[in-house]
Amino acid sequence: VPNRPIDKQIDAIAAILNNLMKTKKPIVLVTTKNDDSNELYIREVEKLIARKEYKGLIPIVETSAHENINVDLAFITLGQLIDKSKGRSKIVPYIEAARARKEHLEVTTEAFQSLITSQITDHQSLWSQTYKKFAKHDELLKFTQEFGSANTQRIFRRHVKRLKDEHVARKVRGYMEVLPDILQEMIPDISVFHECDWPTVQQHIKEHPDFDSYFYKCDDELICGSDGEIDWDENQHRTILDKGKRIPYHVLESGEAESVFKNHASALQQEQKKMEWKKQFKQLLEDTGYVTPGKLLSEIRVLFMGRECFEALSEQECQIIYDRHQKDIVDKAKHNFQELLLENADLFYHFKSIAPTGTITQDDIKEITDALKDDSRYKALDRLDQDRKLMLFQHLGFVHCPIREHCPAFPNCMDALIERILANKAHRPSWISNGQWAMNGDSNPLNIVILSTKLLANELTTEIRSLCEDDDMEIDYHLYTLDFRIIDGDVSLPQFSFQSLDFIPHGCFCLYSNIESFQYIRESLEKTLVTNLEQEDRLPFKGLPLVIIFSPDADLNDDLLLKLHSEGQNLADSVQSAFIHTSVEDEVFSSERFSRDVIIKAFRLLLDIIKERAGLGNIYQTVSEPVEPDIRIIMCLFCGDPYSVENVLAPLLSHHWSVMSGERSVVIETFLGSSRRRVEVIMSSFHGANAFREELVHGFILVYSTKRKASLATLNAFSMNIPNLPIQIMAVTDIGGANAFFTNDLCHLLITEGNATADRLQAHFTTSNSSFQHKTAYYTPFFKEVWEKKPEIEQAFHLEEPIVDANLQSNEQLLSTMNTNNYQLKLTTSRNGGLSCDYDKQEAEDGCYSPTFSHEQMTVGSASEESDTYSPLDTQHKLNSISPHKILQGFQVYPPPATPPEPAPPDHPP
Repeated sequence: VPNRPIDKQIDAIAAILNNLMKTKKPIVLVTTKNDDSNELYIREVEKLIARKEYKGLIPIVETSAHENINVDLAFITLGQLIDKSKGRSKIVPYIEAARARKEHLEVTTEAFQSLITSQITDHQSLWSQTYKKFAKHDELLKFTQEFGSANTQRIFRRHVKRLKDEHVARKVRGYMEVLPDILQEMIPDISVFHECDWPTVQQHIKEHPDFDSYFYKCDDELICGSDGEIDWDENQHRTILDKGKRIPYHVLESGEAESVFKNHASALQQEQKKMEWKKQFKQLLEDTGYVTPGKLLSEIRVLFMGRECFEALSEQECQIIYDRHQKDIVDKAKHNFQELLLENADLFYHFKSIAPTGTITQDDIKEITDALKDDSRYKALDRLDQDRKLMLFQHLGFVHCPIREHCPAFPNCMDALIERILANKAHRPSWISNGQWAMNGDSNPLNIVILSTKLLANELTTEIRSLCEDDDMEIDYHLYTLDFRIIDGDVSLPQFSFQSLDFIPHGCFCLYSNIESFQYIRESLEKTLVTNLEQEDRLPFKGLPLVIIFSPDADLNDDLLLKLHSEGQNLADSVQSAFIHTSVEDEVFSSERFSRDVIIKAFRLLLDIIKERAGLGNIYQTVSEPVEPDIRIIMCLFCGDPYSVENVLAPLLSHHWSVMSGERSVVIETFLGSSRRRVEVIMSSFHGANAFREELVHGFILVYSTKRKASLATLNAFSMNIPNLPIQIMAVTDIGGANAFFTNDLCHLLITEGNATADRLQAHFTTSNSSFQHKTAYYTPFFKEVWEKKPEIEQAFHLEEPIVDANLQSNEQLLSTMNTNNYQLKLTTSRNGGLSCDYDKQEAEDGCYSPTFSHEQMTVGSASEESDTYSPLDTQHKLNSISPHKILQGFQVYPPPATPPEPAPPDHPP
């Protein structure tokens, strides 16, 4: 009864209890609404039951129907009082029962929410489908029983809404992540817009020609709700899902997009300032004369104090730029010092020739150093004395043992360059098919598979295509038509196989830049290898040539960088492929990951493997029937000279009848006089010409550059060991005619000195324009002169040794047919495979004798010291007379010509 006082309620209940007590039946007093109880009422009820007339026979059960607490307990207690044979349950106070009930509900709720969270991950899930799916799950049944269906659905919808919010947040976050890149593409010059308001920038983006490539527009009714906010309900607007990777234009209207623009603009401005500071600091280093090779930054740091470009950069950034600058000036200083050594060729050959025991002592080294020390190019390496000494000793070793791997111009040694030019000009390779990946046909298509992540592979193909012209790329004087196939998926699937019906690869580039991309290429190669083994293929990857390229990300730490390099090298070794590690240091001033040198190197390695596996042996064309040429000429060129070697060789290689007789020689047929003759021209570097000393040689063509002192110096030193044979000296200039003489002081000096050398050698002297290809008859007049003097040359070459015990007077009579001013030199092979020079004792004009010796090795230091050894050094000085105790052979002599050569008739087709 509403508003009834508590005392009246007590009286009413007491009257009821008194009447019930008369029935002598069990009685249970139940209090309700204990979830919202009054403490006064509770005490009054307890006083009522404690009356003596009830004698403690009436138990109290505290309940809450709203919270479903102890409701069943009231009936259970009454039933137990009725059935006295049953044990009585403990009556739980309301507080304890409420706490237990609360814990039970929390466990039930947590179990249901865990079920929903783990099983429902799609924000488009429907309740009807979910209820059918979990209808028999205890978690759902218990929760529904405790809370009802409405609460169950409410919990489900709340979870789905949270999933949708997270999905939208991820989507917007993804848009915000790519937005800076889009802004970089559409607004490359951020300085124009950094002071403009955001709506102005949005309008510029909307009017940009590439707008449709990055953004798409939606109808307002599709993207906006009633409150004007963007509606991301993809159930209603599925057209938004079909836009690829473009982002909706309305994203730009959000505050997050404006913040991204401001941050992007600020970062670009800071980056531009930093790049400008780096350039200024680099220029400061170049302009400062105190920065010399080998000097540390700490020694000159005080000179840069107060400079904005120095103060604004971190210590690490300054050190990187300084180290790079040091590398540049050290490389330049070493190059200049190498030129100094080459320019003093006569000095090194002189010390070689005067060493009586084949040993260069410390005194000799000191004398060489004294001759060079006043030159600024020598002084430039004062702080790098060990490197300077090493270069000096290496140069001495190269003079004694001139192999192309030790050539200062390596890998562009003239011998290697000539071989490549001749292989290309005299014969176009036809790829011999020894496997399904080999190249074939008259053209040179080159199909490349790129195994990597899509982003990295696209970056490489973009850089390669930038070096191509209409997909054609020139590599080592060969022209290749390139095509690519990118594989970035599971190679066990047909769509990601290395070969397809319309694409047969010739090689594969495997790229990686971090752990994820390395694991991908390793797993892909392992899968392919296992497939090959199952097919019992003898060659890994069915013979497909591979090149593994490691181009590390800039954010890799040193330990991870070394680990990835080692793992890549091991993988390359295991699959029998080449390995390239690009340098991150090259990216200090450039954002390009793949430089031109790296790409060319990768293609060269790939082509070498292709040729090797295709069974391509001797790639040059040989004369079908070996026929001894009528005359043999050696053309010598200096390594590293700044002119077009192809133009110098063009008259020989473009001849209408020219075939290769060796890797560095061609045989041409031309009219010398009234008859067609075979002329073999051996093209070589100056240091490589010694390999032909045992050949019968009829003349020399010596080529030098008028832009390089070392070129003429080497020619002069080489000419000191040339017998009295026909010689043509050719000076290669940038421009032809008389203008070459007046181009600059260096050109004028070298042409004058070249003329003087020609006069000393009684040789012909001519100049040639490096940018102009001469006609095929350019060398014909010289060939004609050599042909006319052939009998005299061969007579001296085939002169046999007289009997040892014969009368010396008869020997002298035998040699009287030759000019007494000539000499002979014999090159023999030592027991260890090296070369040795035998000098015959001969009487000089002053009555002295020169000792006979053989250089087995050349040692820097005293005879008792342990130091590096060098191969023997060929003599470079002329002897005054010919010994009667040896056979004439090698570069031999003949009497000087009596008549000048006549001009040759023009060439005729064969």
